[in-house]
Amino acid sequence: MSFMPELEVDISFSYGNFEALRDVKFKAKKGELLAIIGPNGSGKSTLLKCIAGILKPRGKIVYDGINLLNLKPKERAKIVSYVPQSSFPQFSFTVEEFVELGTYARGGDIEDALKRVGLVEKRHELITRLSGGEYQLALIARALAQGSEVMLLDEPTSHLDINHTKKVIEILQELKKEKLIIAVFHDLNLAINYSDELLVLKNGEVAWLGDPNSLPLEVIGKVYGIVPKFLEVDGVKTILP
Repeated sequence: MSFMPELEVDISFSYGNFEALRDVKFKAKKGELLAIIGPNGSGKSTLLKCIAGILKPRGKIVYDGINLLNLKPKERAKIVSYVPQSSFPQFSFTVEEFVELGTYARGGDIEDALKRVGLVEKRHELITRLSGGEYQLALIARALAQGSEVMLLDEPTSHLDINHTKKVIEILQELKKEKLIIAVFHDLNLAINYSDELLVLKNGEVAWLGDPNSLPLEVIGKVYGIVPKFLEVDGVKTILP
């Protein structure tokens, strides 16, 4: 069995006097998709930004023996790529130019990135003319072109129709074969059914961590303040409020 590089996170982070993350600890390996869920304000996006190097937490973030907190931005970008929450693009880049922005750290393969997300035929279109789903794919392609081993995604399926949601999930399932994927999900059911590990945050703390198939209903109830039920059809679990 070959050794797979591991990410170890042990951090806290504060916005001024507000402690947004408190003793958040977990490990994840290359070859896995770790999903992060939790109510609004639980610290999900803050956690991703700390790993990405956008925010500077207290503690350590170690990948394959390297403490990422000690790296300069360009060196860190060779290891970690970050796909932010999708918002309307502000600049009139073509799709190809937009994806090329991801190559500054390592000089990745633009053509391969476009092919893997299915945007080759859109390469000369302005990103401002893409649909919401297509723009999300362009964001993923830009991160792919970065050539990193760890990819962070903040709500990659938010506001997407079912076709583009399916496409994004399929891409992530394929990418995890060669990377560590860490994704924040708003949709609990996507997180439970398509992740290898599940991290549940509440008020900046880890409320639960483990195999998504073992997630207790009482954890969901406590974290979200609901009385949930599980419905399982053909091996697919659905949480009902």
